[in-house]
Amino acid sequence: MDKTMDGLWTAEFGSSTGVFGGGVVVFQNGGILGGDGTYFYVGRFTLKGEAFEATLTVSPFIDGAESLFKTVGQVLTLELTGSLTQDGRRAVGQGHLRGMPNLNFGVKLTKRT
Repeated sequence: MDKTMDGLWTAEFGSSTGVFGGGVVVFQNGGILGGDGTYFYVGRFTLKGEAFEATLTVSPFIDGAESLFKTVGQVLTLELTGSLTQDGRRAVGQGHLRGMPNLNFGVKLTKRT
């Protein structure tokens, strides 16, 4: 059976700045849509075997909202690499803020549907 990331996932994430959070993400046909309490996410992903790569644009929709990187009011681009577990129901990834590789984050994804 081919693995797929298509579906609804929950995301738990944390950054090198000490900020943690969670949200929901829908992966479908190479596209990503999602969000949390203050930001929405739009992006693209590729999956090769169990390895995935993704690029996300993260945009605030609440004035004064602080990002995972402690920025306020900025649209951010995140680059992420990771892998699916054997059963395809969980994934882990690591990434950074584009142009600022010293600002890192990690994410744990759980497939819900």
